[in-house]
Amino acid sequence: MALVVALLAGCGQSRGRAPAAGSAEGAQPPIEIFGWVERNGASDPLAALAAIHRERHPGDIVITARASSSGQARRALRARMLDNDPPDTFQANAGIDLMQWVVFNGIDALESKLVPLDDVAAGTESWRGAIPSELLASVSYRGKIYGVPANVHRNNMVFYNKRLFATLGLAAPTSVADLLAQGAKLRDRGVPLLAVGSREPWTLSLFMFECLLVSREGRAFYRDFFSGRLTPDDPRVVSALQAGLDLFAFANPDHRQLSWLDAVGKVVRGQAAMTVMGEWARGAFLAAGMKLGIDYDEIPFPGTADTFVFSADVFGLPVDAKNRAGAERLLATVGSVEGQRAISRTRGTLSARIDVPPVDDDPVLARNYQLLKAGDLLVALSGMVPASVSDDLDSSLAEMLDRRDVEPVVQTLRSRYELLK
Repeated sequence: MALVVALLAGCGQSRGRAPAAGSAEGAQPPIEIFGWVERNGASDPLAALAAIHRERHPGDIVITARASSSGQARRALRARMLDNDPPDTFQANAGIDLMQWVVFNGIDALESKLVPLDDVAAGTESWRGAIPSELLASVSYRGKIYGVPANVHRNNMVFYNKRLFATLGLAAPTSVADLLAQGAKLRDRGVPLLAVGSREPWTLSLFMFECLLVSREGRAFYRDFFSGRLTPDDPRVVSALQAGLDLFAFANPDHRQLSWLDAVGKVVRGQAAMTVMGEWARGAFLAAGMKLGIDYDEIPFPGTADTFVFSADVFGLPVDAKNRAGAERLLATVGSVEGQRAISRTRGTLSARIDVPPVDDDPVLARNYQLLKAGDLLVALSGMVPASVSDDLDSSLAEMLDRRDVEPVVQTLRSRYELLK
């Protein structure tokens, strides 16, 4: 696995500056942060975080190790955690993706691989007051906080090339029926409606379940189904899968060879009309110099305007961290107003803290911010479904598209559904 490792020290700070309060004199051992947060052009959220941390603790050196994809990052992290050689802090998604390391024995936190942050990271009380309760619950276990959210993403979003839409005479879709009609029209013009990159097939679960199923059946059904309260072959799920197949007839045929970022690139270049992806995708448009509302636009997936399906990049503290003191300082920076502002504005997403509003000239984030403040959030599959289930589900969705048959997904749900209870 290829890892990109960068030293994020100094970040424009002058030499010879005296250490800030709380930093020990002299050289400090480096703090390793591991994850998959990508650079987009000149935008680098982790570098922005390191710059803020350097202002607070000039004696600290932050080293970031990146995997080229979230799947590779998780596999590498598992190997290191099980070998008792973890990074000092690492990226995970809020919910089960983080909690698997807390309830490591499958029963309780007695064998947790993570340290609760309440008593070791400065500022946790402010997190409790500023982070929405649903998001805070997704990083907590029995009242203890085990991860600090760096930002929050709305997953159920559509990005479309506004100039291409104008050229083709299309309006922003307001229903799934609109999507089908637009797909048929564009097929005659030789342009894919949907740009999809399913080399890592979690993108298919995001589309099928976090967007299409929520649009058709609502948030309560989504929660109940993926909490194991219904039946695995519920006809409403089967019907949604079939509707997904109908929509994927208008996707780029090479989607199995592309990453989600490759798919976004097709929309950037006008080679496809739109893509369905979380808000992290906006970084690719910004890196290409495209302007929101002029060159591209971003809308909720049709039928989900009032639903905020969320995921969040969160960072925890491994029990076996080599530089635990440094990691504690860094996590405090992640959770601070300054750290949150640096990460969210560099990545083009919302802060996890409602006391850090988005920039005033971004109408999309402004609308999403109002939903975030209202607090009626719906956690993404990465926060609800164990990896042992989601990996099989993702693979079966890819097989479904290859075979043009929903049965692989239905069979996977039947065989794995008990694990959701």
